Amino acid sequence: CKSQSDVAKIPGLCLKIASHRGTALKPLRMMIMGIPNVGKSTLMNALLKKRVAKVGDEPAITKVQQRLYLGNNMVLIDTPGMLWPKIALASDGLMLAASHAVGTNAVIEEEVAVFLADELLKYYPQLLVARYAFKELDTMDGIAVVEGIAARRGFRQKGGDLDFEKASHILLGDYRSGTLGRISLETPASRQERLALHDAEMAIKAAEKAAIAEAKAKAYANGKRGS
Repeated sequence: CKSQSDVAKIPGLCLKIASHRGTALKPLRMMIMGIPNVGKSTLMNALLKKRVAKVGDEPAITKVQQRLYLGNNMVLIDTPGMLWPKIALASDGLMLAASHAVGTNAVIEEEVAVFLADELLKYYPQLLVARYAFKELDTMDGIAVVEGIAARRGFRQKGGDLDFEKASHILLGDYRSGTLGRISLETPASRQERLALHDAEMAIKAAEKAAIAEAKAKAYANGKRGS
């Protein structure tokens, strides 16, 4: 989206994938799909070289599917952002919210900021130092990072308390805009680690549920014998 020369390569690359298309009878159909707020409509506007789709720094700007002709027997389809019907891992929801793929009405931004700060402390401490001039990261957690941003920026509420909400918005804004640097909140290794932890938690819950069911069954059986 940022380089018109790169955008211009996309139709040709798509035509190579579907070389039997691209004629008047069988136009090449290209669909732009993805999670909310990743730039699908911006890409569509760049391909068409004009503003035909609404864009904005907020999920769910595109409400309905849009179909437009790119020319040279090519059809371009823009779609609303899609997410899974159920997000099993809480960390998945927090990562999506941090990346602004989930609307602010669905999450508490301060909680998302603390999660993001913890991830940055773990994987990108140098970026926190470069951006916010922190010096003692070894003694900090996510809450301390957000509070530190508030203190360094002079964000105070009436009465002198740190403005945690405003500092949270600053951290999330710096991450979303790329000001903090190039960041990946997930890698194949961290994904496997999260899935393993989730499976272990589910196994514990299943065992607890089974134990409760067994205890109830025994109590019921003992009650029947007693009667």
